[in-house]
Amino acid sequence: MIANLSYQDVKRQSQAVFKQFGESKWIPYAQDNVNAINQRPTDELKNCGIGKVLVSVAMGASLEDKIDALTKYRERFDLLCCDKAFGVLVERGITPDFVMLCDCNIPYDPWLKPYIDKTAGVRLISTPYGNTDWTKKWKGPIYFYANRDAIESERHFIPILGENVRTVPASSNVSNAQVVFMTGMDEWNQTNFAGYERIYLVGYDYSWRPDGNYYAFHDPKPKRNYMATRTMLDRNGDIVLTSENLIFSARWLTQFVNSWRLPVFNCSGRGIDGMRTADLEQELSRFDIEASRKIKSFYDDTNQKRLAFNESLSTLRRAREALWHRAIPQK
Repeated sequence: MIANLSYQDVKRQSQAVFKQFGESKWIPYAQDNVNAINQRPTDELKNCGIGKVLVSVAMGASLEDKIDALTKYRERFDLLCCDKAFGVLVERGITPDFVMLCDCNIPYDPWLKPYIDKTAGVRLISTPYGNTDWTKKWKGPIYFYANRDAIESERHFIPILGENVRTVPASSNVSNAQVVFMTGMDEWNQTNFAGYERIYLVGYDYSWRPDGNYYAFHDPKPKRNYMATRTMLDRNGDIVLTSENLIFSARWLTQFVNSWRLPVFNCSGRGIDGMRTADLEQELSRFDIEASRKIKSFYDDTNQKRLAFNESLSTLRRAREALWHRAIPQK
């Protein structure tokens, strides 16, 4: 359906975005965000998904069709959503576990202010340059990470956030970043960061129908009009509108997921991507919570044994060194 991206495609995209926002907003916002009082190290989230499944929610109109399944099976999955989806879900009685913030320009008043009291206990995952109106008012823990891209813009942010900041491949938009942050596979690190058994995508349409909403439950007329630069057929053969940016994002995530054979399934029921698909309700209805608990229990037991082994190995090394010096008198 869509062709793979070349290195030059990705580099041009990175150059265009950094030229627009880098010096003017990204660096000043990062310098401000580093002082967020409730930030936590991202390593706290490593392997948080062992034995569990994650539903990753974007704002495509297909989310409207999946609200009932999300409500019905809420106790069976962790939920990560993009910034704009937080209020949409809260209004329908669904509280996410994680929210992803990437944009320096996303407005605070319409998308977060009415729901700010609901952020207590919800973990915010943000780029260094996430809108400071969000990060300063967010009540739950905040985890900052830096994107690595084709123009090495991360070199501006690592000195600000510190050498230990987690970096992940830059992925072109917030919904893609949700998948990349939780997996993080690249040519240097082939370990699935959060370790979720499955990741199910909802609202990953990368397009909208001529007679449907641009966002789930929202239809900003100016944006749907000026963003409609392409008309094409989606995976169902339906006519949809889209933009060059959305096509780029769909191509990027398809290539990332398929190249690394990640356990990611698009459950949106529509869209222009080329990822594997699944039926959300069917997948969640057959999810075995007890099996999930057993996997997590086995992992915790194994991890404790690993830590004990490492401690024992350190003791052995110290004892070996001491005994060797005693056995062989020093001249």
